[in-house]
Amino acid sequence: MTDGKFHFVERRQVVYPPVDRLNAAVTNYSGMATLAEIAVDTATGKVDVLSHHSILECGSQVVPQLVSGQIQGGLAMGIGHALLESLPLYEDGPGDGTWNWNRYRLPHAADVAVWNQTAEILPPLSDTDPPKGIAEVVMIAVVPAIANAVTHAIGKRFYATPITAEQILEALA
Repeated sequence: MTDGKFHFVERRQVVYPPVDRLNAAVTNYSGMATLAEIAVDTATGKVDVLSHHSILECGSQVVPQLVSGQIQGGLAMGIGHALLESLPLYEDGPGDGTWNWNRYRLPHAADVAVWNQTAEILPPLSDTDPPKGIAEVVMIAVVPAIANAVTHAIGKRFYATPITAEQILEALA
């Protein structure tokens, strides 16, 4: 049977894969916890990240160097979200055509306590513990760690990020 372009192949038997779909689309999630030590300058409102320690449970590591790099990059990204990176909405935002790296502050090494950061990667739970996804999970825990540290330092809780020096000075007034 053909329509001139395609040829229809009749099948006498169709075999479906097993119900577990050979683990297709199975995702194993990692767990991450972070402790942050900060200092708040009450005269300027500036927050300095002094050190941070993270604990990651990621199953069996496939390439340990990539896991380490993901931790370092994700922590820097999370610290940026917590304290530096802001995109205002509406006409003051990036849609006005004047936004570039001169107006969007990314964290530098000094902002993320690069020389005072430590991480502990827990061993796999068993010999068959699969590798687990660690993409965004490494940046998630540091944001509330910093927000809670600021709360402990000044006694005021913030519910949006980034937590800016101006907001801290206003809370201290």
